[in-house]
Amino acid sequence: MADKAAALGTPAGERLATWLRTGGLPQPLTRVTTVTRRPRKNGYDWEHDQLPAKRVMVELRPPDGHADPYGLLTADPAPISTEQSNWMNLWPSILPGHRAVVAAYALPTVAATADMDQRDGATILPLLADSTGPGGAALDLALAYGLGARHGTDRVATLDALLALAAAGQLDATATGHHLGHLVAAQLVKLPRALEPLRDAALAGAPLTVWQLTAAALPALLAAPQPPRGLPDLLSLAAETATTTGIRIDVPGLADVARRGGSSRLVTEARRLHRALNPA
Repeated sequence: MADKAAALGTPAGERLATWLRTGGLPQPLTRVTTVTRRPRKNGYDWEHDQLPAKRVMVELRPPDGHADPYGLLTADPAPISTEQSNWMNLWPSILPGHRAVVAAYALPTVAATADMDQRDGATILPLLADSTGPGGAALDLALAYGLGARHGTDRVATLDALLALAAAGQLDATATGHHLGHLVAAQLVKLPRALEPLRDAALAGAPLTVWQLTAAALPALLAAPQPPRGLPDLLSLAAETATTTGIRIDVPGLADVARRGGSSRLVTEARRLHRALNPA
């Protein structure tokens, strides 16, 4: 590829050839951060009321000792906005080996499918699954937001990406579940929406992936001041997949809920999962 670039005989071709011969674009450093919506303007501010109070995003920086001549690896999280990009799906073909970069830039659009009920923002996720390179926190967060998308087409796209990544051994189900749990606990994502694609993933032959994901999501949800709507259903799905796989994963906070008195569905499902993990 470098020789082909040099063969163009142009200054730009020579710069590209030199860049490729020195290793090309490195993988970025990523950091999870939270952005908040802008202050309300004086008077009537319709747009402000459409924005989520906060959003969990990822910032990019070049690794130590590497320049960033094209500016792709230096990006602060985008401010929360009602306008989303309609050309984001082109990015995977431009940077097919840099999932983390594309996922970080696409994350606001994907998040808007969940926290602003927008449509089609998660359709990039199957394209990211077909790409290469580590996805890191940006991809994990994008999957978590996509699971909670308002529209079915976006949840299906997220499910397709999740299954493809899992089949390739490239899904960090624990990290994705961790982010999902914290997003739901912070009331940034609605748990009932995520239950459908998670059930479908288990039925599609990925019960271990679903169990790992739900086990990672549950601690934050069990510790929430008010149990999120849908938590008993998630506990039920966790019990089913834990029983199917026979894999024991510790779930902090589960035993405390299971020991509560009463016969609420939350306590009943917590006891069911606890028994599945601690057979007599």
